[in-house]
Amino acid sequence: MGLKLFGWRKSKQSSHEASPPKRLLMPFSNTADDREALRFACEMAQVFDAQLTVLCLVEAPRSVALGNCPEARMREGELAAAAAREIAEELGAPEPNIIVRPAHHCGYAIVNAADEFQTDLLFITARYRNGRTRPALDDTIEVVLRKVPCQVWLYGAPQEAD
Repeated sequence: MGLKLFGWRKSKQSSHEASPPKRLLMPFSNTADDREALRFACEMAQVFDAQLTVLCLVEAPRSVALGNCPEARMREGELAAAAAREIAEELGAPEPNIIVRPAHHCGYAIVNAADEFQTDLLFITARYRNGRTRPALDDTIEVVLRKVPCQVWLYGAPQEAD
């Protein structure tokens, strides 16, 4: 696994004057990569004495209002939230703020959450789609990298050769 830091907007401060992040956000879907990235995010929150918010998104079809998301789907989000709590307890991290939300598009929901929680640093697991010539980042990651107003740590594993 590796981490890559993305920051599109230059701040007015020079990089050596930047303060450490105080609000961290991580979308979590309870995959093996997400569990490993969450462990790292918990450790970072402890090191920087920062507030960690874990966002468990539940995708809902556009034909369904977000307030009427099916209970079966919301239970999947609650299971992911329980797994996130277990990981935080296992590491002895302070209780993260864990939120389960329905969303029509995860990328835009992550961008909105980053704005809402005034996030300084976003951790996200890289997911790929297969292109014709080589794999490319999926549309959720592309939306987040284009629109989020904070720095992003992209956490991903090397792609296995076929």
